[in-house]
Amino acid sequence: MGFVVYDVETSGLNPRFDQILQFAAVRTDAELNIIDRFEARCRLQPSVVPSPEALHITRTSIESLVDPLRSSHYEMVCAIQACFSSWTPSMYLGFNSIKFDEEFLRQAFYQCLFPLYHTNTPNNCRGDVLKLARATATLRPDVLIAPVDPETGRRSFRLADIARANGIDHPNSHDAMSDVEATVAICRRIREGADDLWSSFQRFAAKAKVIDFIREEDAFGLFDYRAGDQEVHPVTMIGAHPENDNLRYCLNLTADLDALRQMDVEEIGELITQDPHVIHRLKVNASPLLCCVWELPAGDLALNTEDDLVRSGGLVRSDEGFVERLMAAAVKTERVYPPSPHIEQQLYDQPWFTNDDKAVCRRFHQVPWEKRLAIAGELQDPRLRRLATRLIYMERPEMLALDTRAAWAARIDARVKDADSDAPWLTLPKALEKLDAMAHDIAAEEDVRRLADLSSYLQQRLLS
Repeated sequence: MGFVVYDVETSGLNPRFDQILQFAAVRTDAELNIIDRFEARCRLQPSVVPSPEALHITRTSIESLVDPLRSSHYEMVCAIQACFSSWTPSMYLGFNSIKFDEEFLRQAFYQCLFPLYHTNTPNNCRGDVLKLARATATLRPDVLIAPVDPETGRRSFRLADIARANGIDHPNSHDAMSDVEATVAICRRIREGADDLWSSFQRFAAKAKVIDFIREEDAFGLFDYRAGDQEVHPVTMIGAHPENDNLRYCLNLTADLDALRQMDVEEIGELITQDPHVIHRLKVNASPLLCCVWELPAGDLALNTEDDLVRSGGLVRSDEGFVERLMAAAVKTERVYPPSPHIEQQLYDQPWFTNDDKAVCRRFHQVPWEKRLAIAGELQDPRLRRLATRLIYMERPEMLALDTRAAWAARIDARVKDADSDAPWLTLPKALEKLDAMAHDIAAEEDVRRLADLSSYLQQRLLS
């Protein structure tokens, strides 16, 4: 199996209400030699207000984002889906991809009526190179250097900083293809210099391998990252969330276990929400970084021996009453999200889409636009019906009745002009406020001109 390394550049940081603007990916063989490339850009959707900070970082002009010759968002997502399908099976990699890029891809697939999951389907697996880089810099600093940020005094794991510190060519930071090539170079370095870590990275990209390992090992190392510091903890797995089989809970074996045993559920619940964490959440389908306890640096054992940790883990797992209290406290502290009225935030709502609706979605993409409105009416899930109608409005508004078209235009206009500061998306008034706040720190002539053009665009939309 080869690899697909990909990256996205977006209109902002919110995967629910921002959008992908640029997508790049390469396919490699098992030795990380690039054998194919894919790149796509699209224009801005009328319902999305771009973040001034995002456009400044990526040096993107508003003129390029509203160019009618660019592909639409839907056309770009169709091309991405086709590319990924043609590159299956593969292991999908990115830098901070599981928390960022994949969330944007999943939302894009959802809004465009494609299957939500691709990188972690039975034929594929996924891994996050940021996690691998953190583990390598901790266990094998001779292979990968993590530079210290002079402002924070902490190690920096930004892609550009890692590339610079390790002599990796990365001339266009925040360009999707340039970021992909830098990520491939980091992978090659780790594969060549720390083959054991590279092998573990591949191994734990498979959910089944993760489950087997944490079930069989009474103690193991879990790499976690909190408050800007890389941390690796000796833990033991104590159980699975009763409703989310992808979520496991692990007890930190360096905690005061005797004190924990004397606590009730409420007391444990209060403790586990504080730092340092005594219970860690582990998503078995999110390519966690794990290792055997004998691989842990001595400083992370907290004066324990490897045998001590294995023995402690076994005693914890055999104490059913203790584990029951720990699990009850862990589950009780899980955040519960209230239902959202916004279609973009309903992706994970129950019930899941039926096979019948999935079949209708497939037909939706296969027929001419003239037939898609009728097919949209066959969808049973109200989320999918709404998304299908919105796609038709975005792509072929002439296919809709005049009153329906006017209603969608009014809805989008009200949304982007909303002055309500509590709206979960970026609005025109809020974007203009952000631009004003940025003006004092922008000096380069090209940047000043680019942001002035953005300001003009935002003001014109607000007044139109």
